[in-house]
Amino acid sequence: MKLTCSKPQLVDIINTVQRAIAPKTALPILECIKIDANGDGNVVFTGNNIDICIEYNTECNVTEGGTIALASKMFGEIVRRLPEGDVTISVNPSNFVTKIKCGSSEFNIQGISPNEFPSAPILDEKFRFTLTQNILKKLIRKTIAFVSQNEGKKPVLTGALFEIKNNCLNVVASDGHRLAVVKEEIKENISSTKFIVPGMTLREMLKILRDEEEKVDIIVSDRIVLFDFGYYQLYSRLLDGEFLKYDAIISAVNTINVVAEKRYIIDSLERAQLLINDDISAKSENKVPVRFNIAYDKIDVSCITGKGQVNDTVNVDLDGGELLIGFNCRFLLDALSACDEDKVKMEFSAPTSGCFIRSVSGDDSYIYMILPVRLYN
Repeated sequence: MKLTCSKPQLVDIINTVQRAIAPKTALPILECIKIDANGDGNVVFTGNNIDICIEYNTECNVTEGGTIALASKMFGEIVRRLPEGDVTISVNPSNFVTKIKCGSSEFNIQGISPNEFPSAPILDEKFRFTLTQNILKKLIRKTIAFVSQNEGKKPVLTGALFEIKNNCLNVVASDGHRLAVVKEEIKENISSTKFIVPGMTLREMLKILRDEEEKVDIIVSDRIVLFDFGYYQLYSRLLDGEFLKYDAIISAVNTINVVAEKRYIIDSLERAQLLINDDISAKSENKVPVRFNIAYDKIDVSCITGKGQVNDTVNVDLDGGELLIGFNCRFLLDALSACDEDKVKMEFSAPTSGCFIRSVSGDDSYIYMILPVRLYN
């Protein structure tokens, strides 16, 4: 095999495909990028860790077709450190030694036979729909912090629910302590359906999505989902199981409504977080809550740790009664940081009931719910 392409093109390909490379595995082949070069100039770079597979199709100057598997980490570091210019990759088919040359720099590294490299999944398509990259990125960004990373409690919560109904896509995530529901209209007329994408897939995809209006075709089968970006494809396994019945949660009626400038609430919570982060014992989940004392068109925000105490006041528009309630500070910050508007609406009902954060426009384009922390003094 022998091919030539520009360094920027190769770096972009490697940065994308490496999202599907297993960092640590007992199978060395899964730590590799597979390169398939055809004599017609089409080259496919593939990463596959079984759970995620990315195929990147591109055009290169191919003088000799062939295939090789190269250790991803070494290959990527070499290419990034090459001088600017065209990169030539040539493989000795008898021993898989691969020469990487650019300008006056030349590397010879040991490749691996690609015969054991896993093939991309085969889809039995059930349905498909289309989003733009910037919309898909927004949906993931607004929900990814809410995806559980604890597989022991309820494995299905380690993914996000994609549910389509009434020409609307709802992306839902929960770790059992909080809930995120973000909505986006779609053009396709698809019968009500749902599937669960692993959080690991969404985290890796978020790193390669661009703030552009390029289309992404989302093709779903029983066990696999394919995100087709045109020049590359990302395959992911789907999670099995029953997700939360979130409709009943978000339909709760709340009697205390607060409208506030988002940045003032965030600033106040970040000041409280300074004490929590400095106190090792307080870092454990829900160990030290931040208190909201809501009354008289203001929220008194306070927190006490072994390192000290902080008190703050945020002026708000209050409709309803008074309330003293506690929360995990980071959970509130994650929800507020995911809101794009300058003002947010926060809804409460009781010290033991969740806080709901919604758009002030009332369009329910996003809904966040955070369960409270019990206050003992």
